Amino acid sequence: MRRRISIIALALFTLTASAFGQNAQQGGRGRGAQGAASGRYIDATPINFNDHEGWIQMFDGSTLKGWDGPTDLWHVENGAIVVQTKADPPTGSTYLLWQGGEPKDFEFKVEVKLDGAGANSGVQFRAKLLGEVPDNRLSKWEARGYQADLDNMNSNTGALIECCAGMRRAGLAPPRPDRAFRGQVVRTALGEGLKPTLLSTFDDPETLKGYWKVGDWNQLHLVARGRTMMFFINGHLMSVLIDDHPTKFLDHGVLGIQLEGRGDNKASFRNLWLKSLP
Repeated sequence: MRRRISIIALALFTLTASAFGQNAQQGGRGRGAQGAASGRYIDATPINFNDHEGWIQMFDGSTLKGWDGPTDLWHVENGAIVVQTKADPPTGSTYLLWQGGEPKDFEFKVEVKLDGAGANSGVQFRAKLLGEVPDNRLSKWEARGYQADLDNMNSNTGALIECCAGMRRAGLAPPRPDRAFRGQVVRTALGEGLKPTLLSTFDDPETLKGYWKVGDWNQLHLVARGRTMMFFINGHLMSVLIDDHPTKFLDHGVLGIQLEGRGDNKASFRNLWLKSLP
């Protein structure tokens, strides 16, 4: 019975999200007037990305107050949080972590721009700090958790994954390979030796790939409610991940932004907002 209810709830959640993306793209055109006139149904209002009522401002636009990370790499530039990595010598992955708490059920909005052919970034959430390992050059800011993935190669842009860095630490297993790619609703494996389940495909991954704007600002929107996580880019649903693993599911944790990838790359973040969900 629990599995049946979970699948029904997922179907309703996914249909709502798909309608959200379509309405946002069409500017809210549709049957709103007819629905209101019927007295039974009305169309949902398309999300206003700039509506911040009930949201917490995470970045003041001028300083890194409330954030922690290597300040030799992270700084504020033209009203955005900016990080630059180098190919020579290679910088490696770098993280900037929000110090305002460990969000549980929430919505998160941010605008992101990636520069550099190899730029690979993401928003990490519900993560746990792994601890510093000086000999392995692993910083105290590295963490393991869920990640809304982005890259200018568009290989994983729009995916919800588990990340990162665990495979280089003694006694710590690598991140789970379970992930929801673009256009997928995926349930994680339910135990050791089991595989994740593809519950649905809701859009063509190549079509969704086209909504990411390389070298330009993109609007990201995350929804994490219980075991269900949803990832939107520029008003389009990209992926849904349901983590039903009995022991590896994370219900709260650190939220951070990061940059990795080979070569000279740059990531910029602005308009970071968080809203707690009941």
